[in-house]
Amino acid sequence: MAKRASSPLTDTSIIYCGDNIGQLPNIPDACIDLIYIDPPFNSNRNYEVFWGETKEKRSFEDRHASSQAYIEFMRPRCVELARVLKNTGSFYYHCDWHASHYVRVMLDQIFGENNFQSEIIWHRTMAKGLSFTGFPNNHDTIFLYGGGGRLTFNRPYDPYDPDNLDEKTSSKYSHRDPDGRVYRLDNLINPSQNRPNLTYEFLGVKRVWRWTRERMQEAYENGLVVQTRPGTVPQLKRYLDEQEGRPIDTVWTDIPPINSQAQERLGYPTQKPLALLDRIIRASSNEHDVVLDSFCGCGTALVAAQKLKRQWIGIDISPTACRVMAKRLRDVCKLKEGQQAWLAGQGFIVEDLPRSEEQLRKLPPFEFENWAVVALGGIPNKAQVGDMGIDGRIYPVSAAPAKKGKATGHLEFMDVWYPVQVKQKDKAGRPDIDAFEAMMTRNDRKKGFFVSFDYTRDAEIEVRAFQRKSGREIVLLTVREILDEEIARPATRH
Repeated sequence: MAKRASSPLTDTSIIYCGDNIGQLPNIPDACIDLIYIDPPFNSNRNYEVFWGETKEKRSFEDRHASSQAYIEFMRPRCVELARVLKNTGSFYYHCDWHASHYVRVMLDQIFGENNFQSEIIWHRTMAKGLSFTGFPNNHDTIFLYGGGGRLTFNRPYDPYDPDNLDEKTSSKYSHRDPDGRVYRLDNLINPSQNRPNLTYEFLGVKRVWRWTRERMQEAYENGLVVQTRPGTVPQLKRYLDEQEGRPIDTVWTDIPPINSQAQERLGYPTQKPLALLDRIIRASSNEHDVVLDSFCGCGTALVAAQKLKRQWIGIDISPTACRVMAKRLRDVCKLKEGQQAWLAGQGFIVEDLPRSEEQLRKLPPFEFENWAVVALGGIPNKAQVGDMGIDGRIYPVSAAPAKKGKATGHLEFMDVWYPVQVKQKDKAGRPDIDAFEAMMTRNDRKKGFFVSFDYTRDAEIEVRAFQRKSGREIVLLTVREILDEEIARPATRH
């Protein structure tokens, strides 16, 4: 397959679907400027994944048999990540208290103790579920390591708030203009006294100044040089809103986690806020640098990198996650997906998604359901008892709500939708169709989609009979037709 050259060292704007231990060896040595990973935390619990905004549950396992098993899982992956990192590059490992102490030892061994840079504490939530036996765990840890050379680092600052200054800053910036701008007075005298060209009298005071007479006069006329009273040494106004702010340290309390009302919320259980990745990427890379996330989940690092004009590579083992992040890149970043746009440098591609029936047969049931529903342009539904035969819903374009108000993008209230039922079996039969028909009748759906590898003759006959009798249409789709992007002929299969 022909590929356009994006980075001189490796191809970018690619999402690879698969285990990163299989993909990382294909990336050349020392070609990545910034690596961020947010791998499973070994937190010994099952998350419920909610894909999309309708809170559809999917099982999401984040557990290993032991801390040793977790480290053995991560070690070869981190070895590969250290290999692809540039000498000037930065590596961020996001974890929590369950395994952070083991992770730090492992990373010291792989990257070298001398290349450890920082332990960042992200205060991700307020304390909940208080117990009588200890302090609540309400922060994540992000370890930062360097590649061994002089790192790229653009120091981030927290802008000053003139109405909420600490005691030290407020004592310095103690003056206000009539318009409310806060400033302090700074020295204009040159520390070097041997500067004849800068020695002159200004406002009745002769000194060796930092500036030429012309520049001093211009600043005075613009109100930037003031003399508090006749005969005193003129001083410079330094405005608070023109200063960089407080340097960000290793305790981050100013970035809240994703909450239930956040516009960027996708429902992914470990989704990190865009602001967090924005800070990391701004600090440790420059425009056009290459960012890699090899556990990219719902793609926050990729979206942040794209918005900041970085190149990027994403890897994730979940086909559903790859499809979700692809949709996010299309919707949020307005990128085109496809080979032609990618070759032209105007889009991205998703590589190694399941492309054969054999691969899809091996997927876990919930992944198979997600793959089918998302491939049809739908939203997966609840994978639990009581889903009433609905594995997903397709909302036609005509049903899109007006984009206003807090409910924008939330589809629960809409009654224009088509149900999707998915069966991971060789041939869906008459009983499967009967159950789907009952659901459509119960929910008064005029059209529905059914996905399986194939169908029995009885199932096909029943679909035609159901349409004649009720006027409701069931579109039978095979996995092969979805893979080939064909449109099934409703109720007329042979």
